[in-house]
Amino acid sequence: MAKHARTRSPRPAVCHSAARVITPRDRRRCTTTTASGRRKPTMVGVVTNRADFERLVADGCTPYATYADYLRDVDALLAGLRRDGVEVRGRAFSPADFEDYCAEQGLSPTEGDSHLVYTADPEAEDEWVRWQGEPLPEFLLQLDRAHERGLVRRRLDRMLAQTAEAALTGHFPEQLLRIAYARGAEALRGFLLGAGAGSFTAVCSIFEPELPVVAWADLRLEEGGVLRIDDEDLDLLCEVLCVGHALNLPGVLTLSGISPERGEVGWEWTFDGDSFQRC
Repeated sequence: MAKHARTRSPRPAVCHSAARVITPRDRRRCTTTTASGRRKPTMVGVVTNRADFERLVADGCTPYATYADYLRDVDALLAGLRRDGVEVRGRAFSPADFEDYCAEQGLSPTEGDSHLVYTADPEAEDEWVRWQGEPLPEFLLQLDRAHERGLVRRRLDRMLAQTAEAALTGHFPEQLLRIAYARGAEALRGFLLGAGAGSFTAVCSIFEPELPVVAWADLRLEEGGVLRIDDEDLDLLCEVLCVGHALNLPGVLTLSGISPERGEVGWEWTFDGDSFQRC
């Protein structure tokens, strides 16, 4: 896919802990330097929600009694790294995703090195978020959103890899993907520009036998056709439409929100694998 064809950056230095959570006790090992004396970037895996934390507690994989205690230590770790001038990149640590990853890679979930490899996996670079000093709750939301997008992208990649077109090389032909991506992006642009000014949520779904693949994004359209949307969210919507076109899968695109002139509005288009039809 066009996005996945980008050159990935080198794997950064990783903050490695034998526990599944990062604590201030790990700071000394995180602040590694290069031969020139420059500090290397540090990767940290962060449990971004209470449900995942409770799963770690139930599995006996964290020494923390409460999620609040854990978050206080994460906040202190980030503050310490910032004082030391260390660049920090985070990735959401999902216990379920981690176990699936270990099963696919033949790793032991109980080994500390497995946590390191999972957190810094270059194939999940789209899920890495650079921490720029924002409050921890905001950083957690960014990590969670990046992880959500990453799960969708991996699902799309698996769908493409399982096609007859990818049987010989393991990769879907790039030229066909570029054509499909252009068609999807053009269709999305037309839908958005037709909505006029306002704040909206776009939801794109394609249907395959297993489960629907769903991507969403909040956006704002201003006068003159100016679109305000996170670049990663826009790219993901286009990627879902791209795979729909490439694999001729049916789907649905909805756009709903508030228009300053018309109030609450909403539209829906169905996709038959080749073209869209407004409902």
